[in-house]
Amino acid sequence: MCGKMTNEKCNAKESLISRSSFILFVFFFGLYIVNVLIGKAIIVYKWEIFHFGNVGEFLILLSASIAFIICALHKESVSKRS
Repeated sequence: MCGKMTNEKCNAKESLISRSSFILFVFFFGLYIVNVLIGKAIIVYKWEIFHFGNVGEFLILLSASIAFIICALHKESVSKRS
């Protein structure tokens, strides 16, 4: 994957990909959890605040799942090369 890059540059690039996909996963999953809690609060306390709704929740969870899969597959490919 790294071609003519040195090992240090290659490892830094791989680390950046893994780290950024994990950060995206944490962000989207946290957003999903907050949205679910807001939805519950809207039902229980009858609040009138912004909520993403069903389609929004699906898209947020889909994004979190994709980011998690990218991170897992990337870490697995790095560990197999080592």
